[in-house]
Amino acid sequence: MKRHPLRLAGELASARKANVSGMIAAFGALVDRIKVNNVSRQVWRGRPAWVKRRRWMALPILASANRFFEVIDHPVEVLRKARDWQKWEVDCFLSLHGESYAAESLGSDAIVAEAVPGQSLSAQLSAGTLGLGMIASAARELSRAHQQFSEFFGGPWSHGDSHTGNFIYDAERDRARLIDFELRHRRAVSPEDRQADDLLVFLQDVVGRIDRQHWIPSAEVFLRSYGREKIIDRLRERLRLPRGIEGLWWAVRTTYLDRGELDRRLAELRATL
Repeated sequence: MKRHPLRLAGELASARKANVSGMIAAFGALVDRIKVNNVSRQVWRGRPAWVKRRRWMALPILASANRFFEVIDHPVEVLRKARDWQKWEVDCFLSLHGESYAAESLGSDAIVAEAVPGQSLSAQLSAGTLGLGMIASAARELSRAHQQFSEFFGGPWSHGDSHTGNFIYDAERDRARLIDFELRHRRAVSPEDRQADDLLVFLQDVVGRIDRQHWIPSAEVFLRSYGREKIIDRLRERLRLPRGIEGLWWAVRTTYLDRGELDRRLAELRATL
């Protein structure tokens, strides 16, 4: 039996939309895993350090990533020019850790930074050993960092990619430190929105990788230890799962947690706030 032309057109449009959505989700996953720098462990000035060198094929990848962020209206950008990235990475590292650790640019395409002690919170999360004290330490560090002045922004600093892998936790000192400054919020985004986005990125990473019974205690400790109500108020506005292309990026950042389950967990967090 023939289908009505309008119904057929609608089915074709839905199929194209689903195909485009799948492509965007796949590309989002690729963007989330892009490694634009070679990273190696070395000894520098007699101390352990990391050397990050921009890959030669990075430029077209970075351009595509930024185009993707524009399409989904994401508030960050990848620093395409190596010089811009070197300056931002070194300046951020020294601003946050310069009292104890050194960093500098190497040539025209690399940076070196002393290794801060500890293990990433992402590794702890994967191993099932991420404790509330570690989460509280990360929140305190993010709060401290958010009160630093940024010359680029002409105001408060923000990270742009503050997932658990970018926090190194030193158990001996109960101290977390932020690393990896390869993304940056767009200058036009307000300080409150930039910093609320940092909170959101951390929570997105945790919610997709932790069991439900530990979700609310972890989120509560994180926000209570962060402690800056003005930014938390701005975060509240973003604790709803969006539709469309932005929702696909949420799927990537929450490790493809079932949408219904993610909705429930976000609702639980809104209720506790």
